Amino acid sequence: MSESQNIKKIRQTLYEEIWAEPMTTVAVRYGISDNGLRKRCKSLNIPWPPNGYWAKVKAGKPVADRPPLPPYNETILSYESHGDEANASKVQSKRKKGILELLDLEELTVEQLENMHDFDLLAQGSLEIFTNWCNGLTVPGRIQDYDELISKHKVQMEYRIERDKEYPFRGEGIKLWNPLEKVKDRDNEPIIPINVSNSQRNRAYRIVDTILKAFRELKGSTSVDRGDKDNINITLLGTTISFDLCECKSKRRYLADQKTEFKPLYEMVFDGRLQINWRIYKGRHYYDSENMPSDYLSYIDVVNNRLENQIPMMITELYKRCCDNEISAHLDHKKLVLEYDRETEEKQAKELREEQQIREQKRQAHRNSLINDISVHANNWFKHEQLSRYADELEARVAAYEDEETVQLLKEYIRLVRENADKSNPLNHILREMRTIESDKDNLN
Repeated sequence: MSESQNIKKIRQTLYEEIWAEPMTTVAVRYGISDNGLRKRCKSLNIPWPPNGYWAKVKAGKPVADRPPLPPYNETILSYESHGDEANASKVQSKRKKGILELLDLEELTVEQLENMHDFDLLAQGSLEIFTNWCNGLTVPGRIQDYDELISKHKVQMEYRIERDKEYPFRGEGIKLWNPLEKVKDRDNEPIIPINVSNSQRNRAYRIVDTILKAFRELKGSTSVDRGDKDNINITLLGTTISFDLCECKSKRRYLADQKTEFKPLYEMVFDGRLQINWRIYKGRHYYDSENMPSDYLSYIDVVNNRLENQIPMMITELYKRCCDNEISAHLDHKKLVLEYDRETEEKQAKELREEQQIREQKRQAHRNSLINDISVHANNWFKHEQLSRYADELEARVAAYEDEETVQLLKEYIRLVRENADKSNPLNHILREMRTIESDKDNLN
């Protein structure tokens, strides 16, 4: 059973259970709390009974109808609707919600999947909803609640700056003993790869925070893996994406009043232009990410198009690539299943042919054996007939003897003759062989 089929089964089972019994009862059966069960239902997009539902049922009062189980592969997006552009300044913008729904690829054939690309994955009307939502993505001028990964980045960067001040030669592997050390030296904890100057750090945080929250709204998951390198992995529709945000550098000549005896004439300095580099992994796992086939995208500040304004285009392109990967993954899986089924059928057909061949060989062996033994059967038949006539003639002579002992001895002898005649009778053996041949013939058909 595929992953999507397994989720369908789990959702249907859980949906039926929570509408048949109270949440607390179902939660105990699964060994979790009722709050844990609600979180599970929320993540699987399963509606549960409202508060007071079971009290009304127990009291025999009418309750609201059970809502149908909605599709799992849908996302609710909230975006602004400005109405008529001519009156946009007069009309207050309104928040709208739309359902971003994906097609059920399990129901499609290989031929249908082969003709699908990127946004063909979206159900009818969903592309417009996604576009409206995406175009409404803006980087706020100020953020109060940063994403957890941004908050961790802030803390880690503060530590790294203070540590590097305390141990200025740490990068060269030299640690000078300091009896008054204020910061304990430890290895870097991996964080989001953001490499910018102090003057651009807050701006970079706002950009990355907007991107992370956008992916979360699309039901994407984010993580920073353990290791010795900063990293970020975003999983969306089964595709893993990573990025790094950096500030560009420009070559600048050293000032004349600076000593340059042991310095080059030029230095590379941050110039305020931010660039974000994306890597989209084509495989479904990234255990060997360095060697995995990938696509690369880069976006950079330009004069009339700052990086903040490129986020809608950026998210659109990335989501498009993820949709395309999702279609390709289902197509590859379906082809593998069909190939497996084909190989299984061929194997079964081959085994059946081999079994029939063995049966035919056995049938032919029985037939040849019967043909080869015809002369033996004929001799045995003549012997049987001769012995039978001999026994009949002896029985006809028994009446001529009056001595009881002689009569009994002759009868015992006649019995032995008939036993020997029966043993020589080939008919039972012939019939048994013929039945075997016919049985093998029926099995072949």
